Amino acid sequence: MEQRNRYKYPATFSEQPRWVGLPRDEFIIYVPLGLLAIFVNLWIFCPTLAIAVFGIRRLKKGKGTSYLLNLAYWFLPTSILRFFLSVLPESFKRYWVA
Repeated sequence: MEQRNRYKYPATFSEQPRWVGLPRDEFIIYVPLGLLAIFVNLWIFCPTLAIAVFGIRRLKKGKGTSYLLNLAYWFLPTSILRFFLSVLPESFKRYWVA
């Protein structure tokens, strides 16, 4: 019985791992802004957090849970992405295979 429960398989392919109930790309944005709002300045970072929440929800509407990570992969420099996506090659080294 223990061997059978050792591995967890997702019910669907779109089921992503979540941290504190958030997908990874949203967690990376919301948690630092929330902590800054609590510990630094509520009047600056709380509206910023609200704008980020509504903006990201509008941007990701109907696109899937890892849409922001895909955008970051294609449009941000590799030096920034090494913190989040360490196993993928740089986006400029990828080729379409036809």
